[in-house]
Amino acid sequence: MDSTPSDLLGICIPTYKRPDQLSACVESIIRSIGDRKIPIILSDDSTDDTNVEVVTRLRTQYPHILHDRNPVNLGIDRNILKSVDLCPCRYAWMIGEDDRMIPEAVSTVLTVLENASVELPFVYVNYASVDETLTLVLHEQSLPLKQDVPKPVEEFFQTEAWSIGFIGACVINRRLWATAKREPYLDSYFAHVGMILESLKGQTIHLIAKPLVLNRCGTARIFTWTHSAFEVMSGWSRMTRALEPIYGTEACENSNESMDTAHGTGTLLWYGYLRADRAFSLAAYHKHVHQASHPPLHKFFARLIAITPPSFFQLIRWGLTHIRRRTCRTISGYET
Repeated sequence: MDSTPSDLLGICIPTYKRPDQLSACVESIIRSIGDRKIPIILSDDSTDDTNVEVVTRLRTQYPHILHDRNPVNLGIDRNILKSVDLCPCRYAWMIGEDDRMIPEAVSTVLTVLENASVELPFVYVNYASVDETLTLVLHEQSLPLKQDVPKPVEEFFQTEAWSIGFIGACVINRRLWATAKREPYLDSYFAHVGMILESLKGQTIHLIAKPLVLNRCGTARIFTWTHSAFEVMSGWSRMTRALEPIYGTEACENSNESMDTAHGTGTLLWYGYLRADRAFSLAAYHKHVHQASHPPLHKFFARLIAITPPSFFQLIRWGLTHIRRRTCRTISGYET
């Protein structure tokens, strides 16, 4: 039997210092791969031995794992890009180290790639949002698709591109990826999105309706960038400004608006969400809200949230969690 991995699809994981999550993520991928030989590429930004034991154990289960440890910490953007650059395959499917693939994920994407009559410029993979314990489904679909559809990238950019900020949604055509610049998008937190959209101008992309990935979210504290939340969200507009020569000012403004709407950026609910994990404070209010063009009443309540003890919002979150446990679909088998 041929032991050479497939050159069609590789799975890329930019990883840092969460070995337990990395282990569970890779194990979900191995289950989804089944008896196929698909390379799993780890771009490790730990710069130390944090993940070595886990990777060594995983390789005993599945030998087709490439572990590339960065000599210096590259940061979020550069490590994501490097994970794609390391992929030796025609298509690179990214996934976060704390996310999971469902069992039929790999077979579904391979079917799309193998049955395409022409080269696909990009494949969007729908995903479900789950809580931090990976036992509750908070949102069944990122995009409300009933069936797989093609879509011009110009339309996708303006209304739905926010959803590929989550890297697990991205199956990248590496030939086109190599045509995009990266410097204009670095340090925006969305460099991969900028490169994808630059490389896809004039193309039609393929959207998979079925959620194939579980996006772990639910509270601010699980994200490595929690205390940079304002910078992360403003990073989207920095990224789209670099795309203005390609897509035009109006399209970029529409993309910014759809991003803010999708995430509730700058709303009182968003401030409360961040305050529960001390990611919104009086200092953050003065830096990001007070000088912004918000109505006076909005600023008043934002300031009130900033000085309210986090325990108040933690109590609200506790109550919402109990409601969700009665109303949301439960899952099992994905937790660490």
